Amino acid sequence: MATLAEVNAAITKVTDEGQSSTVDGVSYTRANLAALIQLQDTLQGASNRASGSRPTFRGYQFTTLGYD
Repeated sequence: MATLAEVNAAITKVTDEGQSSTVDGVSYTRANLAALIQLQDTLQGASNRASGSRPTFRGYQFTTLGYD
């Protein structure tokens, strides 16, 4: 899997140069910028959880009867 630094570099290259970029053997173009950003969010979240800088979020669903 690609590292956060590699993904950040690929995003910068695609947005600055408008060219395709290869990260971890996968080629990305402007059309895949959303996929790069999603991967960046995933890797950043994992990094934050590993370092303890961001607590894990647990969602709750509210119903008319209370919590699920």
